Amino acid sequence: MPSGKIYKVVTKPEEGTIKVYNPDGKLVSKDEKLSKEAVSLIEKIFLENVAAMVGAMEKEKGNGTEENLETAMYIR
Repeated sequence: MPSGKIYKVVTKPEEGTIKVYNPDGKLVSKDEKLSKEAVSLIEKIFLENVAAMVGAMEKEKGNGTEENLETAMYIR
């Protein structure tokens, strides 16, 4: 998150739900009745954006993972 706080996102494509919890564990957003495809697409877009952001941060640090988005997604 831009604020530097870590939010937890729980997706369940089979159930069509996306839940977002703040750092204190409080539910702050809940989307329901989404199609499995919609949840999967949202996950994909979110992960690509997070990976790109983390990759850019890693490039600044000189860690060399900016070109490998899959690796960048798991570095923090």
